[in-house]
Amino acid sequence: MIKEEVVLTNKVFKEFVVYLFKYLENSSKSFLIGLGIVLVVLIGFIDYLVSPDIASIFFLIPVALASWFVSEKFGVIISIICTVVWFLINYLQGEAPLTNYLPYWNACIRLAFYLTINYLIGELHHARQRESKLARTDEITGVANRKLFIELANMELKKSRRYGHPFTITYIDLDNFKNINDYGGYKVGDHVLQVIAQTIKNTVRETDIVARIGGDEFIIFLPGLAYEPAQIVIHRVRDFLLETMDKNLWPVTFSIGAITYINCPESVDEIIEKSDYLMYCIKNKGKNIIEHITEI
Repeated sequence: MIKEEVVLTNKVFKEFVVYLFKYLENSSKSFLIGLGIVLVVLIGFIDYLVSPDIASIFFLIPVALASWFVSEKFGVIISIICTVVWFLINYLQGEAPLTNYLPYWNACIRLAFYLTINYLIGELHHARQRESKLARTDEITGVANRKLFIELANMELKKSRRYGHPFTITYIDLDNFKNINDYGGYKVGDHVLQVIAQTIKNTVRETDIVARIGGDEFIIFLPGLAYEPAQIVIHRVRDFLLETMDKNLWPVTFSIGAITYINCPESVDEIIEKSDYLMYCIKNKGKNIIEHITEI
């Protein structure tokens, strides 16, 4: 019975920590800065009532909060404020006279400790961000991978459903790309993919989503574009891509299937499935073809 209660308590505590973490991550920086300062004042007050030697360790809470959720620079500011508050409390409690070097030495030690923790937490946060980015982007081209594309496309679907805006999905399959890998090697193939991804990104808007979802397959989400404006963008992308391939003497062409949605579909999976089928039909007709349809 006691064991079950402990397990339940641990589960509730973990859920609370996860909820709190997500809440803080989604909070505004002004709120987090204010929260950090309030925590310093609160801990300082408790420090004054109890004992600086006991409560001063809790100053690590606002330091950690500042470093992780705001910035490492703000963590430095909070570390300095925490040290000053601790020093003043020591002075008010008469722990040691200001003519003695000991309170200054202790303050420097604490500041160094807070700054070290701030640095370590900042580095840990940067490492987490790098790992998160790598998990959501294609490692060769740097554009979104399938996972991130689905996430971003779902957000765009919600906007489209809410405001009734059309959008266009463009599916690009590279013709003859296998020959690049076979004769030039995978290093050359990776370089070709990088150039193609960068060319697409330079051609479309910043608000458009570019992703690599297969070995030689790219997909572009064009939010807010109906058939005619999307048609212009698609042809411009294809023209720039072919021009780039010719310039580098790469024998690659592009089969492109595009679907303009007037009404929002049920899911991103449905979009990808229909785009994949359209590309299958295009491939049966030949290569270097653009086919653009409207889904009502």
